[in-house]
Amino acid sequence: MNPRQAWSAVVVGEAGFIADSGSGYSSSAQPSVLTCQQSEYVSDKLPVDILHHIQSLLPLKDAARTACISRGYLHAWRCYSNLALDAKTLGLARIEFDYRETFLIHIVDNILSKHSGHGLEIFRLDFRFSKNVYASYLDRWLKIVFHSGIKELSLMMPSLKKKGYIFPCWVLSDEVAASSVQFLDLHACAFRTTTALGCLRSLRKLHLSFVNITDDGLGHLLSKSSALEEMDIFNCSKIICLRLPCTLQQLKFLKVTLCESLQAVDINAPKLSTFHFIGMLVEFPTADPSPLKNVTLASFAPPRTLSFARARLPDIARNVISLTLRSVGENVNTPMLISKFPCLTKLEIDIQRSQRAFLSFDVMSLVSFLDASPTLDSFILHVGQEALRQDDLVGGGGDSANYQRWKPQCRHDHLRQVMITGFCSDKNMIQFVIYILENSPSLKCLTLDTIPGIDRSCGIIGKMERCSRMSENSIAEAHRAVTFANGYIKERVPLGVRFQVLEPCIRCHIRRRC
Repeated sequence: MNPRQAWSAVVVGEAGFIADSGSGYSSSAQPSVLTCQQSEYVSDKLPVDILHHIQSLLPLKDAARTACISRGYLHAWRCYSNLALDAKTLGLARIEFDYRETFLIHIVDNILSKHSGHGLEIFRLDFRFSKNVYASYLDRWLKIVFHSGIKELSLMMPSLKKKGYIFPCWVLSDEVAASSVQFLDLHACAFRTTTALGCLRSLRKLHLSFVNITDDGLGHLLSKSSALEEMDIFNCSKIICLRLPCTLQQLKFLKVTLCESLQAVDINAPKLSTFHFIGMLVEFPTADPSPLKNVTLASFAPPRTLSFARARLPDIARNVISLTLRSVGENVNTPMLISKFPCLTKLEIDIQRSQRAFLSFDVMSLVSFLDASPTLDSFILHVGQEALRQDDLVGGGGDSANYQRWKPQCRHDHLRQVMITGFCSDKNMIQFVIYILENSPSLKCLTLDTIPGIDRSCGIIGKMERCSRMSENSIAEAHRAVTFANGYIKERVPLGVRFQVLEPCIRCHIRRRC
């Protein structure tokens, strides 16, 4: 398709809304118009609300095409409430990349310049794969949509550009425009707040990814967002200390991911109940640790996430109910401490091998978490592929039958479900499972999955994926783990406990048994 043909196809075929003269129709659309004239424009006699409802049920391209049917639909299109504009939605995916951006800019500009300014509630603009979009266009578009009183804005810009787009905060200086926004999602741009920023009294959700914003800038933004309920910060490298002021009375959800310069998260929001953190370990000072109920902590450096969580989280999240911990290269055993998680009912731990070395900590030390959780009901442990030293395997060194050793005597009266993925013949692992069996009188289900990972993809209804790859050594170890589970553990399983040992997938992990 050459540029001239592509232009014709886009303007006429994919977006009849561009052909908007005084009569509302283009010469290219006349055959369709004449047909509608013969039916006396039945749609023009329908109430406006019904036309808007009909268009709201259609995909954007089809809703745009209805503008060529009648004046009623044309008027309804100019008040269309949900504009999600990207190359795929506008039918530009097959056009050569060098021309695609020009068409995209022209179509977006045409749509917004002829929108009535009424009824627009959601505006999503995706320019992530564009080389160059002039800031003047973007500023003008954002002025139009905010003046329309939109509720949701999603702006996605290319993240690899050296000089990013600067979000025009002045468009939010108008109190009416600022007060209507409920969801703000910005990707790969700079956000530099000014004193003219209006009060975002309706803002409920704030998502920032690859956004160049400083501590002061974010603090000023949050000071204007007293109704904020959810905040997601991803890869914002300028943030050093994330402060959640006590004025965020409604904030319940916070997710912070891979902010490389971050040194502390200062939590003063009184109702924050869900906190997910992924990145380098930092300090988490809290004014009141009681509200946090759902916590995820995932870190790859320094390699002591589990010991950090055991020592610090009882002070940060005393009343946590669901706790998920992910660690890479853990090299410090989890200490036995007197602090508790009195309300914890669900615990999930994921430990992976770093690229440099095997895990050097004792799996048995995880008893510390069980001991600290008197109300624990469900425990899930994921162990990565080839994470443990071969010398620690039963039969790998020393007396293979000598796996009994001192174990803490703690009872876990509420523990009912235990699942371990990546189960292997590590002596400490076998001791850990036996310990759980001997000290969990309410246990109902114990599952040992010899495949590392979160879950199995193969064999699930509706999925065609294959299970994750395993090395030859890992497959051999998985079969060996099945043998030891049946030999050392099965005979200790009490009556009434459902015991499963899941072997390697017969479709994805084929190898001779050792």
